[in-house]
Amino acid sequence: MNTLAVAPVAALITTLLVLDGIYLTATAPTSRAVIAAVQGSPLQIRWPAAAAVYALIAAAVWFFAVAPAAGSPAVAAGRGAAIGAAMYGLYDLTNYATLSRYPLAFALQDIVWGTVLCATVAAATVAIAKVTAI
Repeated sequence: MNTLAVAPVAALITTLLVLDGIYLTATAPTSRAVIAAVQGSPLQIRWPAAAAVYALIAAAVWFFAVAPAAGSPAVAAGRGAAIGAAMYGLYDLTNYATLSRYPLAFALQDIVWGTVLCATVAAATVAIAKVTAI
């Protein structure tokens, strides 16, 4: 799968946004409380920056997990888990290290989520690419 194709890229982005949307909705009360405690004010999303984050996550999953998976969803899942753990770990552990009110349990939960999310997105993308014969 060396070719950048529309169906797998669309599948990657759609899967990423749908799964993360479900997770963020389910964990919204906790996330809002943590953010309010950390910054002293309610959560306010900067949508252009949020879009850039999702673009970076999608690109990282594509280039480090999907493209080198050689058509294997299992390989893609493993590589996706690794890049997800690295990205979410970097973010959450930096927050934990520098923000005195950032809870360790929240950081660890988010790292686990990022690992599962990126593994699932990568595996699903490779599986869809196989089905669409690209």
